[in-house]
Amino acid sequence: MTWIDLGNPLPKHPSDPYQPFRWATGKIQRLPAGSTVASPAVLEVLQQRRTVRQFASLEDEGLADFLWYACRAHETWPSDLGFELESRASPSAGAIHPIHLLIKRPNDLRWWLYEPRGHFLAELTTAPKVLNGLCEHSQQVVDAPHATLILFLAEPGKTLAKYQEGCSLIWRDAGAQLATMALAAYGLGLNFCPLGITGEPWASALAEEGQLVGVGLAFLGLAP
Repeated sequence: MTWIDLGNPLPKHPSDPYQPFRWATGKIQRLPAGSTVASPAVLEVLQQRRTVRQFASLEDEGLADFLWYACRAHETWPSDLGFELESRASPSAGAIHPIHLLIKRPNDLRWWLYEPRGHFLAELTTAPKVLNGLCEHSQQVVDAPHATLILFLAEPGKTLAKYQEGCSLIWRDAGAQLATMALAAYGLGLNFCPLGITGEPWASALAEEGQLVGVGLAFLGLAP
């Protein structure tokens, strides 16, 4: 067996201030607040959730509900790291939340960045050209032309500003976000399928200086 040792994370004293990555964005799409929906109790969700690999197209209202419950920031507060800390449904080392969610809807060539602090989507103007190969690669893993594709994109510098040997924390953040989204999808009656691929080498090409790296993908949609 080959095991990659990612080290033992420890907080830095003092921390290293970090300037977050600046996105090239275009159009902004405001999303409505999550609607009140009847959903199963959390223990039932834990018992019944299963990965499903068949999808019908998801309307914007359904995507907004999903992001509202699974991904939005409930609270933010300042820090000495150079960026705000956040409270979300999914846990994160140091409340840093270094995982960005990039979304591509079927029949739309554009990619959108989800902003959890304002619950809106921002068009990423350079992403279609960079991530075109990733779309094709994801369809080779699971044939799902009607699914919404979600890319988990890590910004390691945020976590590494506070922790030495912090790479394993970033992967754990991605896993926690993935699990939260899978449970929320089931509770909302949606189909959700994580993909084993990371999104590389396309994902990291979104930043010229190596600030970003792909750490996973998933498909989301309605039951057909």
